[in-house]
Amino acid sequence: MLRTLFTLTLFSAFVFAHTNYTIRLAAYTDASKLTQALNAYPPALRKTIRTYKKGRFTYAHTIPTDDKRTLKTLLSSYKKVFKDAYIISTRLKKGQVQP
Repeated sequence: MLRTLFTLTLFSAFVFAHTNYTIRLAAYTDASKLTQALNAYPPALRKTIRTYKKGRFTYAHTIPTDDKRTLKTLLSSYKKVFKDAYIISTRLKKGQVQP
């Protein structure tokens, strides 16, 4: 009985987990080139971009949000500089920055 209750609780946690989305912009080995590319954006879009270094790459993404429709409308603006930008789901909470 306890095992069943634990399994159902765990299952419901996965089902009702809140999903956030972000736009993955780019991954560069040279952080200065990434900064140079990001400067091509207007200041309003630049405020929403966060970078973090993991291994030898520096990644750029937008601030996580739960509103995927807003990201879909902004995606074309981000694709003006990074043609291969795309929307991903993330475990980061809204407004949280990658460590």
